[in-house]
Amino acid sequence: MHVQTRQETTPDQPPRIRLICLASTRQQLAQYRTWARTLGDPIELVAVDVPSIADPEQLLPISGHLTQVLLEQLQPYLVQPHALFAQGLGAHIALALIQKVQGACPGLTRHLFVSSCDSPQFSTTHLPLHIPTTVLYPPGSLAAMLGWHRLVRRELELIELPLQAVDSSLLNQRLVRIFNAHLGLLSF
Repeated sequence: MHVQTRQETTPDQPPRIRLICLASTRQQLAQYRTWARTLGDPIELVAVDVPSIADPEQLLPISGHLTQVLLEQLQPYLVQPHALFAQGLGAHIALALIQKVQGACPGLTRHLFVSSCDSPQFSTTHLPLHIPTTVLYPPGSLAAMLGWHRLVRRELELIELPLQAVDSSLLNQRLVRIFNAHLGLLSF
């Protein structure tokens, strides 16, 4: 697990909110670590290398064991205000984790951000989400995202991302601006 803040915080002055980013690949982990330098002051970044915590065979299908292990590993970070971000496979893992976190740490999850993740099929295994959720999706895939409406009981925001051909640094800047806008406002 990698924790990085833009400025040093002291035990007397903890971060106002944590952005926990679940990485399912090394490339995602590297991407998340670069964001720490540009996130707003009250936001602490926690980059989680999911494959290092769980066996690769446990990643699919997403098991209760995987989410329980993540819940235990992240417990010190979940007892203060936090938000989660993940993309692709990691977004499905984040959704399973948030289901457990809602019960274990009620009221502390301020936001869920998912990217490049089709909407989950609503079933009894997916309890309604009672946190604001932002779904970032690639062009032309809005129809696949509409299922999030059945799952999210609070604010739902759908944001179309630019084409993959766009410079990755511009995409990262856009994501960081979205995080700063949502989480910077929540920190006061």
